[in-house]
Amino acid sequence: MTDLIAYLKTERGRKAGIGVFLAGLSALFTFSGYEMIRSPSESIFLDYFTAQDKAYALSLVPLVMFFFIYLYGRALSAWGSMRAMSVSMSFAILSFFAFYLLLKYSPNKPLAFLVFVFKESYVVILSEQYWSYINSVLKDDEGRLFNGPVAGLGALGSLIGGWFVSRYVSYFKTDLYILFSGLCLLPALWLFRAAYRDTGEPEPGEDEAAGKKGHLHLSILKENRTVLLIALMIFTTQVVATLFDINFTGYVKDSMGDKDLRTAFLGDFWMKVNIVSFSMQFLLTPLILKHFRIKAIQVAIPLIHIATSLYIIAAPGLFSASLAFLLFKSMDYSIFRASKEILYIPFSYDTRYRAKQVADAFTYRFSKGTTSVFLSLTNLVSKVSIAVFPIFTLLFSGIWTFLAFNIREKGPAEAGPDV
Repeated sequence: MTDLIAYLKTERGRKAGIGVFLAGLSALFTFSGYEMIRSPSESIFLDYFTAQDKAYALSLVPLVMFFFIYLYGRALSAWGSMRAMSVSMSFAILSFFAFYLLLKYSPNKPLAFLVFVFKESYVVILSEQYWSYINSVLKDDEGRLFNGPVAGLGALGSLIGGWFVSRYVSYFKTDLYILFSGLCLLPALWLFRAAYRDTGEPEPGEDEAAGKKGHLHLSILKENRTVLLIALMIFTTQVVATLFDINFTGYVKDSMGDKDLRTAFLGDFWMKVNIVSFSMQFLLTPLILKHFRIKAIQVAIPLIHIATSLYIIAAPGLFSASLAFLLFKSMDYSIFRASKEILYIPFSYDTRYRAKQVADAFTYRFSKGTTSVFLSLTNLVSKVSIAVFPIFTLLFSGIWTFLAFNIREKGPAEAGPDV
């Protein structure tokens, strides 16, 4: 933290720091709002569906994601990154207001399904837009200083939102939090636009301007080995996450039958996740990024999940499932994300803004969807004990370790195609 404070006293540090800090404050509101829809939407979903039905909902998320990412790519080509971001956030705000009114006056099963799917989709796309901006403003050494604290502001927002849900759900009731989610995005939009105005809008090179190489520029995944490995790694991580998630949800469903009680428990759980993540962002992540190579960090993370998977196998139950899922999400939001984003800094505009949405956001949810389709088609969730799933996380954590070991860090001079 002292290194960050010292850097902020320089002219370059102030210029980069103000914009990134404003983006971080914007993320604080965005992720606070996400916490206000995360637990309520799951609780509403479980009012109409079983925990096993969650797999069917997750299987549709990649289709919705790809549609939204394509629209974002077209907006990026037509209007640039700041206006494309503004349209994305405005659409989310209007969607939340509409969901709240429909839930209030005409609650039904399809609507509960739709709210859950939208919740899974919108936040990942918005999250990657923050990192696209940050990766375009910062240099490699600046990313090692700023990424942890900036991500920590997002974690702080999640912490506040989770606390608000768990503390006041009995007063406001579950459905009203959908409206609160939309309201949180209003200051988030204003602050993000202020960040762009402060630093200026990142501009693509002439060869990538106005989407010349495609609104998604998918060829980057073939040309750039690092981005492809990141995509494969994220796919593998989310297989592990999905299995942990279904395992955790199953124990929550079996233990609690009341909707508001579930909402309070889930809000409290995500608050704990965000406390750990927030602590990691400000205390551990800056030190780790300063003293360790990105590859070493990326390899170490799946080894930890191998250990937690073994713990669930040895002592199955709500506590072990909660602990493993908590550690996964805490590191996913902090050390994993902050270190991974540094890999994008040397690359081109389309890599940071277009290919990143596919490699990170789409792959993130596509992995969950693919895993869910497999579970749905095989009916594996209902055929076997949920405590069996951590056995599979051992395999996929091993694959994850292999992929992370093969990632190569690049400097600015090497920012061309990675083949």
